[in-house]
Amino acid sequence: MVGRLAESSFFVWLRTLADKTPSNRCKFGYLCSMKLASQLVHVEPEKLKPVLHDKIERMDGQHLALLNRLLLQLEAEELAERLGEAFDKDHEQGLLRRIPELVKQFRAEHRYT
Repeated sequence: MVGRLAESSFFVWLRTLADKTPSNRCKFGYLCSMKLASQLVHVEPEKLKPVLHDKIERMDGQHLALLNRLLLQLEAEELAERLGEAFDKDHEQGLLRRIPELVKQFRAEHRYT
């Protein structure tokens, strides 16, 4: 059964996605397309959770590790997106203009010996 799971198109896609270097969710079109698909079909969380829990319970260790890597990548990309938005907001407000001055001041006060 493990061989059939490993060869299924879903797990091939999942492995390919997990091997990509995370950068920007939509830049490579991987997770962005998943977001669009989820917008087309609304599934109640109460109905989806038991199905996903059942699938997870049946997974072997290799697939659990792969799923965990995918979820970590998704979380990292969402955090990176939020951080980027915050930097953009700070830049628009002019808060980043002082960085070179502050770095220069810090280096002057903390000379390397």
